[in-house]
Amino acid sequence: MPATTTPLTSRKYAAILVPFVLSTITQPLLGVVDTAIMGHMSAPSYIAGVAVGAVIFNTIYWLLGFLRVGSTGFSAQAATTGTIDLYKAVLVPGVMALGFSSLLLILQWPIFEGAMLILTLDEATQHVARTYYNILIWGAPAVLCNYVLLGWLMGLSRIRASLIMQMGSNVLNMVLALLFVPVLGFGVEGVACATLISQVAALIVGTVATWRALPGLPKDREARTRLLKAALNWQDMLAMAKVNANLLLRTICMLAQTNIFMATASTFGTTTLSANAVLVQLMLLFTYVFEGIANASSVFAGQARGSHNLDLLNDVYRMTLRWTAVSGLVMAAICALWHTPMICMLTDLEEVIAAAANLALWTVFYPLVAGPGLTVYGLFTGASVTRPVFISTLQALIAFLLVWAVAVPTLGNDGLWLAYLIFYLGRSVFLLPYVGQLRAVTRG
Repeated sequence: MPATTTPLTSRKYAAILVPFVLSTITQPLLGVVDTAIMGHMSAPSYIAGVAVGAVIFNTIYWLLGFLRVGSTGFSAQAATTGTIDLYKAVLVPGVMALGFSSLLLILQWPIFEGAMLILTLDEATQHVARTYYNILIWGAPAVLCNYVLLGWLMGLSRIRASLIMQMGSNVLNMVLALLFVPVLGFGVEGVACATLISQVAALIVGTVATWRALPGLPKDREARTRLLKAALNWQDMLAMAKVNANLLLRTICMLAQTNIFMATASTFGTTTLSANAVLVQLMLLFTYVFEGIANASSVFAGQARGSHNLDLLNDVYRMTLRWTAVSGLVMAAICALWHTPMICMLTDLEEVIAAAANLALWTVFYPLVAGPGLTVYGLFTGASVTRPVFISTLQALIAFLLVWAVAVPTLGNDGLWLAYLIFYLGRSVFLLPYVGQLRAVTRG
């Protein structure tokens, strides 16, 4: 998609936003389906075990999520420059993805055992988590390469390919999970295998779509070699690594908060851990709506940076805040009115339903306080201005830890949820003041 030179209208923004939201929302829906399937098994250990396994993979993949976020920004900017930059935007992070996935496979045993040292689990829950993990770890190469391919396609506004790749694999995952577990009775192995198969399917679709979207390589062998060497030079690799390093540090802060949250919840018992897992799945639905907004904004912010179009950046900033406010209010209202029916869709265990319902008020506040931080960051990543994203997340983590240290001993699990919301409020409050720096960089 060429850089925008005319004012950004709501219709133009929505044309990118709606498909991206639809594609991202299927990811937490997948988690909802998995949680619901496990929630209708014979014991809470199934929900808790899969939740713990998901936390381990979230820790791994969120840590490396810069591969997708960075690729979106690089490819959006490359759309205004040329062929070499388009190849560079997919090949450099692709090499990184293969390297990181190889390391994960080598270290798979110590990663799981390290997680078990942090989390307090009973024997049944640990067995479920181990089974889930041992199958899904083999999907690491596909997942990380998918991050690169999806980010690259999204940056170029290849909407149809992005939808097919993400929505198609997630729908396949849900269908296979429903087939393998309720119908064929495979248990937790069925949920894990369904996810693994869908990860490989997404890789195949993404590879084909990327190959078709790339400009044709020169037919002359020497010219082709020069192009590929230019796309894979060490200077550009280091420049991309610097941008991605800030996103990596930001993710470490997020993972510290997530794992402290889950580790603390596990000390309150399996029922409380399961209730928290159910509510986290509901809030992930909201998070991924905001993620869709961030993805759309990153495309236009990347175009603004690549063409030094400050007016476009200002337009997308206003559009981002407008869609964030509307989405946050709608999601808060949905949660206030229908939180109990949504919880019941995820589990029929009475003790888990009761525990989750008592905590549901926290989910009403979540989209209101978290929205700006979860969407405006897309402008920074699209323009490859990532230092403020890390600094603001670090400040939010410090605020979380201060509240966690005081509130958990006095309020228990409610104090834990209070600290959780403070973290996401901090991500919003601490990031917005850096918008002036983003404008300065875009102006050039």
